[in-house]
Amino acid sequence: MDSGTKRRRSQFPKLKSWRRNRAGNWQIELRQFRVTIFQKPTGWSAVINHPAMTEAAFTRDSCGNFAEAQMAAFDLLTMLERRMVSPTPAPP
Repeated sequence: MDSGTKRRRSQFPKLKSWRRNRAGNWQIELRQFRVTIFQKPTGWSAVINHPAMTEAAFTRDSCGNFAEAQMAAFDLLTMLERRMVSPTPAPP
């Protein structure tokens, strides 16, 4: 992980745009990605949606607390951003 990503990761939970949605879950929208953190009986989890995605992406495992779920969501968000960026074709 490069230093810029480390800095973004450390700042992610502190972003002022975290809001509660109608269901009472914490949510943030970044670059058209909607990240929602929610609690399940087995722990915390996160789901990420984007208009270009056909299905929502969920974090793999239940996390022990809200902060862990935020970090798992950031890691998944970073992976999804990398996947969605397609390289620009080189000119002929």
